[in-house]
Amino acid sequence: MNKKGTNNDREKVISRLRARLEKPGTTAISADKNITDQELGILLSELQVFQLELEMQNEELTASHSLLENEKSRFAGFFNLAPVGYFILDHLGKVEEANQTGADLLNIPRENILNQQFHSFIDPEAWEQFYHFLHKMQTSEDKHSCEVRLLFNNDRQRYTRMEGSAIYNAIIKKTQYYIAVIDITESRLARQRLIDTSQRLEMTLAGTGTGTWTMDLVNNSVFLDDFSYSLLEIDPWEFDGSINGFIHLVHPEEQAQTRQSLLSAINNFKEIALEFKIMSKNGNIRIMSVRGKEVHNPLVASYFAGVIMDITESKKIADESQKQENEKQRLILSAAFDAQEKERHKISSALHDSVCQILYGIRMNLQNIQVTRNLKDDFKNVNNLLDQAIRETRELSYELTPSVLRDFGFTAGVREMAQRFSTPAFHIKTDIKSSSEHLHQNIQLYLFRIIQELINNCIKHARASMAEIRISTTHGKITLVISDNGMGFKEEPEQAVLRGSGLRAIKNRIYLLNGQMQLDTSDEGTVITITFKNNDNFSELLG
Repeated sequence: MNKKGTNNDREKVISRLRARLEKPGTTAISADKNITDQELGILLSELQVFQLELEMQNEELTASHSLLENEKSRFAGFFNLAPVGYFILDHLGKVEEANQTGADLLNIPRENILNQQFHSFIDPEAWEQFYHFLHKMQTSEDKHSCEVRLLFNNDRQRYTRMEGSAIYNAIIKKTQYYIAVIDITESRLARQRLIDTSQRLEMTLAGTGTGTWTMDLVNNSVFLDDFSYSLLEIDPWEFDGSINGFIHLVHPEEQAQTRQSLLSAINNFKEIALEFKIMSKNGNIRIMSVRGKEVHNPLVASYFAGVIMDITESKKIADESQKQENEKQRLILSAAFDAQEKERHKISSALHDSVCQILYGIRMNLQNIQVTRNLKDDFKNVNNLLDQAIRETRELSYELTPSVLRDFGFTAGVREMAQRFSTPAFHIKTDIKSSSEHLHQNIQLYLFRIIQELINNCIKHARASMAEIRISTTHGKITLVISDNGMGFKEEPEQAVLRGSGLRAIKNRIYLLNGQMQLDTSDEGTVITITFKNNDNFSELLG
């Protein structure tokens, strides 16, 4: 007979024996009564039945215990290898059980955690928060959570998020707290860095008068930060958050143009660059600048983001600067035209007062020859007048364009001018270094005009008997020194510059050369020193 059949027979015997024993009126066997062999056999049979029943129950208990041990070992692995720390606390907050992750989080051996008050691992400043967390679990069956900072002996801190609930243990008849502890230190620090960065960005943008915005094309929405609302002078409830609502914030005269520019930028995936007017609450017109570009994010749909600025004042400054620039150009053109007219007047006067008069005298002499037939004396007068006309014309041509610079060079031109201006009562000396011949021709012309003007001033006002012109070029620096032994200036040099058009012209030329002028004057004479760097850029500046 197989084992299954034996078990079935055994169960049947046990069932019959239980039925007979549990039958009412069954008489217990007395110890004093003589037991017959039949009764003894029955008794032994019953004992064997009870023995079999106990063996069966023992097998079932052994199997159940083995199953429980297997389940315990399996779930104990899950418990210890879980990525979060698990703790079981008694009703007083003492640790009854902890997994390995929790021990690693506290950096304490697991056996040293058990039977310790859990609050001993928490920053004392967070104790009140922790006990409030336990109280909420005790008074409610829902799961609760909180963020608590752990503090260790080496002052190392860890930020954690605790989640748990309170469960009543019917065996020990006390409440236990089941708590999961998650380390959020890195995310907390990253969040704090993000907050700090955002705050710095907000402070920077606020300091520069700049707000931020984002535009979600999928949801047809526009987000404005608080500073943008203040720039646009609207309250959050006055803006419906749509793209069309944003366009309606624009001045009515520019809404169509703004809409077209915005749609063009969006459709062509270009950077958004808008300038438009808005009407402030006090009725003033303000100008806004909106800049932004498309932001690509693999997790969400692309959107546009950028900044908004109030450029009203900068626009006013730019317009005013443009007006000043236009006025400056107008004054420059006016001054140029005035200079041209003065130069033309000067040429006209020179021709009228000298050359024309000489030619008129020649004509008179020729008419006289025709009448008197006195060829000898009249032809002599004609020749003298022609010589004078040629001399006057040469002087005028020299004033207009000193061809000697082009024909004979800078050094020869300055020396020729000194010789031409020199008289028996006024002598001009020159000391010109040969390196000045290599200066750019525009710089040579400026220097020539400055020397010409200063020598003219010396002849007209200084009452000097001697003047000297010195020009040197050393270490990339050009130095011009003109000195005389005249009576000097009778007023402050600054006043002389303001009063004299010649000195003003000299100062303007020095300004164009990025140079400096030093003027030393006394009763014994005047020394004017002009210095500037020999820079190749002068060819572009003066060209």
